[in-house]
Amino acid sequence: MTNNPAAPAGRALITRDEYADAIGAVIRAGAASYGSGDSPLDDASFDLLVSLIQAYEERYPEHTDPASPTGRAAGGAASLSR
Repeated sequence: MTNNPAAPAGRALITRDEYADAIGAVIRAGAASYGSGDSPLDDASFDLLVSLIQAYEERYPEHTDPASPTGRAAGGAASLSR
């Protein structure tokens, strides 16, 4: 497992590129966790990244990506568990 490359711990996502990178990192980590069982993110990093994505979407709801693990684009917060 590695730490989150998309955003340093405790740092807000500032740009749309950081937001998109964070979504990609969470999707890849979830897929790896379910596939091989070896996620590139530890649980704390995964949870932090999802919370940073959610905070970005609250600041910029017009930027919410349908691929977001928060499920906001579908009309409500979805639970993303690993």
